[in-house]
Amino acid sequence: MSQSFREFFLNKFLMLLRPTDIEMSAKDFISTYASYMTSLGIVGKAPSGHAYYPSRTAPVDKEHVQFFEELIDLAHSLDIHTAVSMDFYTDGWFGRDPKYQTITDRGVVMTHQICPNREEFWEYGAEIVKEIASYPVDEILLLGAGFIRDHFCFCERCRRDFAPLVGQEPDRLTYQYIVENPDYHAAWHKWRSDVVHEGIRRLQEAAREADEATGRATPLRITVEVLIDPESGLAEGAKNEYGYDYSVIGQITGSLMINLYPWSPILPTRGSKEYDDLVESLYFVNEFKRRGGTVSLFRWGVTTMDQLRELQDLAKDTGIDRIAGTFSYPQDYSVRRESAIGAY
Repeated sequence: MSQSFREFFLNKFLMLLRPTDIEMSAKDFISTYASYMTSLGIVGKAPSGHAYYPSRTAPVDKEHVQFFEELIDLAHSLDIHTAVSMDFYTDGWFGRDPKYQTITDRGVVMTHQICPNREEFWEYGAEIVKEIASYPVDEILLLGAGFIRDHFCFCERCRRDFAPLVGQEPDRLTYQYIVENPDYHAAWHKWRSDVVHEGIRRLQEAAREADEATGRATPLRITVEVLIDPESGLAEGAKNEYGYDYSVIGQITGSLMINLYPWSPILPTRGSKEYDDLVESLYFVNEFKRRGGTVSLFRWGVTTMDQLRELQDLAKDTGIDRIAGTFSYPQDYSVRRESAIGAY
């Protein structure tokens, strides 16, 4: 793995690392690889809901607190761009609480992800942002910031809030009722999109508040993960499935990270029709950048230079400037994938 670290850093790959990915102290890791680094990513709040720093808000994984803090301080002292990830609605800790669970109209409950229509959870996330911002970091990678898919959410609050918009009683609202009427379906997409963007907007406000409180010379960047996969209709399909609007996110944070093919293990071969379709679907990147935004490619489970070269080719073909990723898939990946592509 040591050779992989070196090669990935030399290729300016933003590695998002968990403390368990590094089998040495933070000091030894930085001493060994700092000369190859321009940037470094570290998990701050994991999908389990636990923080790797001494949070006053989230439950804490105390085993890795010292490593996290030392790594951040050392990277900052060497002027290495440091990004900290924060899982938002993908939160297994709160997902156990029925008050926050996201649910289908048939009553199927997802315990790994929170319903985004929770203003109180936006405030929780805002406190996490402020805590991470108290460290000398440059960027927060906001993961899990949308709905699971179009079938979500039919919890009591979502039914109560949306049903009146389509002339239905909350307890009689079903997904079938919505999709049978194109106007209702469009209203569903608009309403969910507004919810997603309000949550992101609240976190961006928290970042600005933290900038003012700490006197940052350069504003803390919030980079929002968006999922793009053939299973969910690539870029256009993702808007309706997950609730994203790239132009709105551009207005709020100005920074996107495309989680590429999260549910499909193999990327299409360059030159194939599937590859051309993918490149065409990323049409929005140039416009996003033209308006001053930044776009990154992200991929789970990048372990070889061949995989990195695939991403470099796609980045070149689509005008994307930065590539990021992890060495492994999320621990709850199978649950996430099943919920995202399952038939509900």
